[in-house]
Amino acid sequence: MKKRIIMSLLSTSVVAIYCISDPIIVKGQEVEYTDAIESTNVSENANFITINNEVENNNTNQSMSLENHLDKTVQEDNNNLDSTEKEYTPDYKIENVELEGEGLDITDELEPKIKAGSHTFIVKYSSNTPNNLQALVGISNNNTGKSDNYFDIFQRTNGELGSEIRESESKTNHLISRPAAVWGKNQKNEPVTNKIAFVSNVDTQTYSIYSNGTKIAESTVDKFKPINNISGINKYMLGGVDREGNTAFNFYGKIDLFEIYNQALPEEYLKEKTQITAPGKLIYKAGDSTGSNYFRIPVLYTFSNGRVFSAVDARYGGTHDFLNKINIATSYSDDLGETWSEPKLTMAFNDFANVPLDWPRDPKGRDLQISGGATYIDAAVVENPQNKEVIMMADVMPAGVSFRDALRNDSGFKDIQGKHYLKLKKEGDSDYNYTVREDGIIYDDRTNQKTEYKLEKDYTITKNGEYLEVEQYSVLFENNSKKEFHNGEMVNMSVFYKDALFKVAPTNYIGYVKSKDFGETWSELVLLPPLMGITRNSPYLGPGRGIVTKNNRLIFSSYTGKEVVYLYSDDNGQNWSSNVVSVPNGWSAETQMVELAPNVIQSYMRTNNGKIAFMTSTDNGNTWGEPKFLDFINNPKYGTQLSVINYSKKIDGKNVILLSTPNHTNGRRNGQIWIGLIDPKNNTVDWKYHKDVDYKDYGFSYSSLTELPNGDIGLFYEKFDSWARNELHMKNVTPYMSFTLKELIGKE
Repeated sequence: MKKRIIMSLLSTSVVAIYCISDPIIVKGQEVEYTDAIESTNVSENANFITINNEVENNNTNQSMSLENHLDKTVQEDNNNLDSTEKEYTPDYKIENVELEGEGLDITDELEPKIKAGSHTFIVKYSSNTPNNLQALVGISNNNTGKSDNYFDIFQRTNGELGSEIRESESKTNHLISRPAAVWGKNQKNEPVTNKIAFVSNVDTQTYSIYSNGTKIAESTVDKFKPINNISGINKYMLGGVDREGNTAFNFYGKIDLFEIYNQALPEEYLKEKTQITAPGKLIYKAGDSTGSNYFRIPVLYTFSNGRVFSAVDARYGGTHDFLNKINIATSYSDDLGETWSEPKLTMAFNDFANVPLDWPRDPKGRDLQISGGATYIDAAVVENPQNKEVIMMADVMPAGVSFRDALRNDSGFKDIQGKHYLKLKKEGDSDYNYTVREDGIIYDDRTNQKTEYKLEKDYTITKNGEYLEVEQYSVLFENNSKKEFHNGEMVNMSVFYKDALFKVAPTNYIGYVKSKDFGETWSELVLLPPLMGITRNSPYLGPGRGIVTKNNRLIFSSYTGKEVVYLYSDDNGQNWSSNVVSVPNGWSAETQMVELAPNVIQSYMRTNNGKIAFMTSTDNGNTWGEPKFLDFINNPKYGTQLSVINYSKKIDGKNVILLSTPNHTNGRRNGQIWIGLIDPKNNTVDWKYHKDVDYKDYGFSYSSLTELPNGDIGLFYEKFDSWARNELHMKNVTPYMSFTLKELIGKE
């Protein structure tokens, strides 16, 4: 069947329409060129355009004129639009353009259609060559000496999407972009079709970019330059920028759709207009029922009833760890990850309002932090097969306490006659003169007498049965500065809040909640006792999953910076103990575990040398061997968290474990899933297969794996470099994906 490319010029004049047997193919050869975008070096290609001008019907008595053909095409397009889309008709449209290194010159067709004022550009495309900086659209002055007079929309190697508006005469150089903005390839290693939009709004003096249903960047500038006001514009291209007669930033791939509107289209319309069927799903989205715009630290787990459970940090003050306001949100799927329940806040404080703030990403504003929110962070989950009870742990941080600030020599508890009680300081006191005794009664330790105060099960305070309250805080930005203020809403007073009458010690704690209905409802929070001793703070939880060994021991991992601390229970989670294992000083040591055989456990952990370390226990976690390293993983020295799980099916006749991790020395990038075959003779693992999640420079940070009930593999991960300063505070970058076994290893 013959294919057509329609260049639709939606007005009374018709410039051109091509009916051809194949998509436009542009072939080229490489020449050397220097990129003007932040001095990036790229290879450029220059050659010729070959267009097959074969018409579908060469009959000289053809009854339809070009004008009538165009009118019919436009009418057919409009009939396919819903009522909302019919309100906006593109002033220029072209479809199905394939490019192989050289751009397509559309100057004659497009130049008459560009009007003064605001503009919206929409592009639907897929790139089959990820290793170049590529321009999707370029509008330029191609005269000698005017190479810096241009506008483009570009994509970088790492999935960054952006735009430049440049003019040498006025020294205009506006760059708006965001990393981790587009998809590269899918589970079958095929290029993903992305859909993006760029808006130049003269009324608001603003440039905006949308990608795949999300507004990813917006910049309001003082010296706003409308696109058509760039001096001397004389070239309009798809797939490149004409700079002094040479095509720069060459694009390789297919442009399914390119549209221009001589107006700034509305935000909600563009979010809907740029939606795609992506390789992954967003379980948690900016502005959803969590009230948060930002999410980190993914958790994924399949329960015994087939439910796939997820948890995540809902972060309100950007993606910062500390200081911040962070709650633990949860959601679940009962159909293999196809659809997910509405997210809810399972572990949450209420001292700051749950408001979806747009945290600044510019170098001046991105380091701003919420000063004092009580926080839950870094969840881990396990299901006890004995009673089907789910346990979810998390770090618990009082208001204003960060990893650095937490007292290292204080557990937050007091020893009274051999029992450990949570200690409290009353407002105005200089010491911790109170403890929470049996039934939550607050005692004055100086007199060993009850007070009229009680700590309820949710750690809020009552006085003579009446809840005490504090005024809630909110945060807003005015004139590029952060403001925290009381918002008039009264909430129950928690001992973790900065305005509480009684406060816990400013150190870190670990707490847990339980569910008896597979994550639908949860118990109140329980704090772990001082397992490291009364004069040491708690360790920090290794986010992800706990494990249950063959003899029903429950184990979670945690760390201190020089130790791995295994938190374990042999009585179905009623009581907990710790096993402290020394590791080299400075290791972050976020750890995940698998059981290779009965009593044989391996722990895989983050280090400070860029390697993944692993230790083996052959006595159910009581003692551990010396750390060894995976020699095929190389990350920056600071490392990152990983996920490792058992897999129920055998591969090549062997039992299997799976591991997900970045594998890139320049940041948290190049996500991979490794398949390890267990040798039962010596408890070693042959890491025989691996799957690249996306292209090598695309971001991949914290992750969580689970085996789905049908044997597929679920992956919930951070699709960005969460360590990089220029990738802070980005929305909708924690997708969920699933892979078949064939997609992972190339065979069933």
